[in-house]
Amino acid sequence: MALNVNTRVSTRATVASAGTSVAAGTGVPDNCHTVIFLNRSGNIVLIGNGTAGGTLADDGTSTPLPGNASLTWEIGVMRTRPSTLADLIYDSIGGAANVDITYLCSIRSTRS
Repeated sequence: MALNVNTRVSTRATVASAGTSVAAGTGVPDNCHTVIFLNRSGNIVLIGNGTAGGTLADDGTSTPLPGNASLTWEIGVMRTRPSTLADLIYDSIGGAANVDITYLCSIRSTRS
């Protein structure tokens, strides 16, 4: 994704039902250094990598986010982070879920 001129970018991922993974409305900006996830539902949200539409497995390959909880990932500058962060998808266990996602970004480029 491209650089973002804002220091904070907010988006949401809405999972209609368990087993139907979705991508967030906005992907991780290049100059993002921290991601904050807030699960506003009572169901567990799974955070993983892949292509939206499939099922994320609860087998240790995805990060579970309990209902009504938050999680902060410090992902660092673009040149040091895994490229798979661009492919974050979200799924749930037990039903529909909403996860609010906030990207904290540097104003200057973090590519170098």
